[in-house]
This record gives sequence, C-alpha cells and structure tokens, in this order.
Amino acid sequence: MFAPLIVTLMLLNTGSQQQFIAALYQKQDYYQCIAELRRYQIMTGADMDYSIAYCYYKGNRLNEAALTLHQKTNKEIQHYLLLANVYTSLGQYSDALHTLFMCDSNRDPQLQMLIYKNILAVHVACYDWDAAMAFYSSHSDVLKPMQEMFVLLNNAKRETLHPYIAAGISAIVPGAGHLYARHYSDGIISALTIAVLAGATYISYTKGYTGLAYTFGALTVIGYGGNIYSAYRSAIHYNELLHSNYRTKIWNEYLHYNPEQFLPQWMQQ
Repeated sequence: MFAPLIVTLMLLNTGSQQQFIAALYQKQDYYQCIAELRRYQIMTGADMDYSIAYCYYKGNRLNEAALTLHQKTNKEIQHYLLLANVYTSLGQYSDALHTLFMCDSNRDPQLQMLIYKNILAVHVACYDWDAAMAFYSSHSDVLKPMQEMFVLLNNAKRETLHPYIAAGISAIVPGAGHLYARHYSDGIISALTIAVLAGATYISYTKGYTGLAYTFGALTVIGYGGNIYSAYRSAIHYNELLHSNYRTKIWNEYLHYNPEQFLPQWMQQ
C-alpha cells in the first residue's frame, strides 16, 4: 500500500532535482552541475553522460570531457559530435576528423548535413582551406545549399600570403616584403632605415673613417637581416588576422553548431 506513495515522492524529488540542476546550469556553475548530474544519474538510472561531458566542455575542462565521452559505451551521434568539438578545442584536428568519420547518420539527411558541417568546421578551424574545398567538392550534392561558403573558402586560400615570398622580396628590395604583407608603414621605415645606414657606411668609408664605417656597416647588416625576418613575420601576422576573420565569418554564417541541442529539454529551460 505504500508503493504508490513512494513512487509519487520519488517523482516529486526528481522534478525538484531537475529544476536545481537546470538552475545551476543557467548560472554557469558547471562543476556543481556535474556533481548533481551524477547524483541524478545514480538516483534515476538516466543516462546523463552527454550532459556531464558537455558541462566539462563548457567549463573548459576539455580532458575530462574527452575522458567521459571515451568511457561511454554505445555512443550515439551526439556523443561523437561533442567529442569532435572537444578535440577541435584541444587542437587535435586529426582526432576530431577521425571521430566524425565514425559517425553513422543512418541515411538521415539532417544528421548527414550536421556531420558534414562539423567536418568542414574542423578543416576551417585549422585553416586547411584546400581540405575544406576538397571535402565540399566531393560532397557538393549534400552541401549545395552552402555553395556561397565555397566562394569564401576559395577567397581565404587566394588571399593567403606566402611568408617566404615576403622575405625573399625584402632581401632584394628592403621594405618590399612589408608592402606585400600590407604593413606599409613598416615597409617605409625599413627601407629608409637601411638606406640611411648604408649611406652612412659609404660616406664614412670614402672619408676614411674606417672604424665608423665598420660600425655603420655592421648596423646595416643587422638592419638588413631584421628587415627580412620582419617581412616574414608580417606576412604571418597578416595571415593570422585574415584566417581568423574568414573562420569567424564562415562559422557564424554556415557552420554554427550548438551541442546544447542534445541536452535534456528540462536543462535548457
């Protein structure tokens, strides 16, 4: 006769615990939320591994998130997608791709699109524009709605500078590599500095000031070498900004993915 009462009390307790967990999650108290999720899992027998791993992920405890997902048996697609996002955040791009290729969409077009978007997101995260374009081209039948993204991928590749070219042309014409890297003021300063030092070296030598000529000559060589290295670094810096801007634009417009969608509905409220 006490069985219905016990069941009712358990259901009421479960509901209040869900509300408490949801409140912790909304307050971004992820570590306390994890503790309560584990308690809830023990009490109800519900599978909360994904929610626990996601809270680790949101709390930037990426290794714990990866371990939780690795230990999960019978993974479903959401577990693979989250694990791939964890690997991407850790910079382990090959592991992220390997994880995504293990996903089985069961021929569901929406899930297939979700997997493909995440694969593209990994390529974009590591600025591998060639791989992203190759993947898009080989799956263009599915990814056709995102054909404008291919233009952005191509632009990112085309606008990428070559640091060795910047260094090479600066070796020929000091300051030219900076101009190539769109660092115009640095290019002008480099060219003028080396020209002044070289001129001072020549004037000192022709007037017989040998010691001064050696000093200015050494400074000219140092400035010349610094000009080459600085041009190389300028091209790298330009690429970092360019790639970051393209990555943000592509992610926001085409590849945005929110792992929160697989949390229990009562946690999202």
